Amino acid sequence: MFKLICRVISLAMSSVLVLNLMVIPQNACAAQVTVRSGTEVVVKTVTTLIPDNLRVGDMVNLVVAKNVVINGATVIKEGAKVNAEVVSAKDNNYIGIAGKIGLSLKSVEAANGSTIMLSGSKHVEGKDKMVVSIGLSLICCILFALMKGGEASIEAGTEIPGYVLSDANLTL
Repeated sequence: MFKLICRVISLAMSSVLVLNLMVIPQNACAAQVTVRSGTEVVVKTVTTLIPDNLRVGDMVNLVVAKNVVINGATVIKEGAKVNAEVVSAKDNNYIGIAGKIGLSLKSVEAANGSTIMLSGSKHVEGKDKMVVSIGLSLICCILFALMKGGEASIEAGTEIPGYVLSDANLTL
C-alpha cells in the first residue's frame, strides 16, 4: 500500500513538472517591444477611392504595405488592417471646379492584436479648370460653363506614409 501511495505521488509530481515545462517556454518566448512615437508605417489603399462613393467622416480600410520590424521582432505585419477617416470628399463640378479627396490615418492593428494610433494623411485634388471654363464661356460660348474640373481619386495600391502617434508597449 505504501508503495502504491509513493507511485501515485511520484506520478502526480512528474505530471506537474512536465506541465510546468510545457508552459514555461511559452511565457519565456514572450518579448516586450516598445514601438516609439514617430515610427514609420507605410500603408496602401486596397481599392480606388473617389469622392462619388465617400462622405466626410466615412471610415475606409487600408492595409500595411510592409512589415514594421523593431529589434528583430515584427510588431506590425504586412497586410494588417489600417483605419482611415475621409476628411474631405468633393466631386468635380461644372464651371471647372476640381474634385477633392482627403484621408487621415487613425489606427493600425499590431502583430499581437492590439491597436496602435497613427497620424498621417493623403490629399488629392483634380485639375482646376475654373479660369478656362469661365473665360471661354464669356468669350466664346456659354456652354463652356458646363466644363467640369478634374476628378480626384486615390488609386488602389497608393502608398501613404503613416507614423505612430505615441509610444506603444507590446508583448509579442
